[in-house]
Amino acid sequence: MKRNPNFPFAPAKFPFFYGWVSMAAGTIGVLCSIPGQTIGVSVFTDYLIEELHLSRDVLSTAYLIGTVASSSILTFAGKIYDKFGARFTAIIAAITLAITLMLFSNSTGIANSISASFGIKYTIVTFVMVSFFFFLLRFSGQGVLTLASRNLIMKWFDKRRGLANSISSAIQSFGFAMAPLFIAMLIGNFDWRTAYLVLALMTLLFVAFAFILYRDNPEECGLIPDGKVLKAKSKNNTAFTPKKDYTLSEARSTWVFWIFALSLCFCAFFITGFTFNVISIFDSCGYSEQKALSMFIPTSIVSIITAFVGNIVSDYMRLQKLLFVYLLGCLLSALGVAILDLPAGYYILIGGNGLMGGLFSVLASISWPRFFGRKHLGAISGLSMSLIVFASAMAPLFYSRINTITGHYFLTGYIGIAVVIVLLLLSVKARNPQLN
Repeated sequence: MKRNPNFPFAPAKFPFFYGWVSMAAGTIGVLCSIPGQTIGVSVFTDYLIEELHLSRDVLSTAYLIGTVASSSILTFAGKIYDKFGARFTAIIAAITLAITLMLFSNSTGIANSISASFGIKYTIVTFVMVSFFFFLLRFSGQGVLTLASRNLIMKWFDKRRGLANSISSAIQSFGFAMAPLFIAMLIGNFDWRTAYLVLALMTLLFVAFAFILYRDNPEECGLIPDGKVLKAKSKNNTAFTPKKDYTLSEARSTWVFWIFALSLCFCAFFITGFTFNVISIFDSCGYSEQKALSMFIPTSIVSIITAFVGNIVSDYMRLQKLLFVYLLGCLLSALGVAILDLPAGYYILIGGNGLMGGLFSVLASISWPRFFGRKHLGAISGLSMSLIVFASAMAPLFYSRINTITGHYFLTGYIGIAVVIVLLLLSVKARNPQLN
């Protein structure tokens, strides 16, 4: 498919550098992926359990199946992104996401019709159906739309990549923090089915937005990254400009790819399991639902500050050092869950989740173009996203089974602490391959 970057207007004729428009558009794209993210799914979890007549373990298993299936083809989706660009990829992902949200809205009606028509037990129908819906939801929302929107921002900047991502990450963190409360408000004012329809309508509006504003990279528009050639402010900054574009096979043969990818997977696993079961986790410690959902606000404040500072310093600092700080946040998050029944656990959890989440947005966006260049960014980030989505798939059932077996979630925190310590030890040799 031939791209026309000058339709419906030419970015080169803008009165200012179009990269800042791409930054704003990509940020909105990531926010529109929220219904496909765990933080968006979690608000609907209890309603789906009740209406579809599924236990928490069974719903978590459906979530696992759908998410694993989506992760298996995300690397291929990254290659599609490399071939057709951000605009095409984001539009297709958004349309798929909107249709999936409509299907979720009518899930009980669909299940009843299938069950009655074919004489299949209702719970069997709902399990198979919701597994497929989760596949579409996670692939289009958490996977492809996020990948396309995040890479859109990264391709338009080089030496200002950290600055651009700091602004984007701050807005994303605030949006993700407010999303559960916004969705809960929709459900409270209407019902959970109407809430899904409202989210679907918002996603369809984004399709037109992406068609108008998304452009894959500055070169195809007759521009260059950052809008102009910037002189390096230090020798270290000069070294951060990639000298070689790695292919997917070359990137995945490096130590640094796997350490950074696995570290990002920990956040995806831990936060997904926590968010998916957040109300149940807090209830097991004697906290209310309001207490559970309201913790996202102070967490977002920590996350916004961390993301802003982390992105700015990433322009002047080796990412390995930021990885160490990020893993410290992971350690605090795991500790917070392990001791959540204690007063200090709540605040440690907020601080850890904020630090981990803020630096996740830095490392997930900036690492791959810095380490491996921009030419094969879609395929490389697609593999990373595939691993992240796979990790997130495992989490809800893992958390649920721990709760079923032990009667609480504390063990998940202790296991998390052990995993982070191993990652910290392995990250000592995670160096930028461009500097070798």
